[in-house]
Amino acid sequence: MDLGKLLSIIKSIPKEKLKTDAGLKEVIRDLGKKSGKNFTDQELTRYVAQFRTMYKNEDVGSLLNKLAKKGITPNDVQAFKKKFK
Repeated sequence: MDLGKLLSIIKSIPKEKLKTDAGLKEVIRDLGKKSGKNFTDQELTRYVAQFRTMYKNEDVGSLLNKLAKKGITPNDVQAFKKKFK
């Protein structure tokens, strides 16, 4: 999946779905189907819990640090930002 397609999928997610666990499960299930994966209820519950933990504990600096450890450069982040505009 290319970055453009991923960005269009992310932009299409209604923000109100990210506010409830049921909405998050629906979003994760739909994203999984688009990538050819079917998640069990246990997996969905675990992913929702991970999302909630990240949402509460992470900030921009810590996320950028994690991305850097995965090989994402600051230039990659800037290109990513430009595609969201």
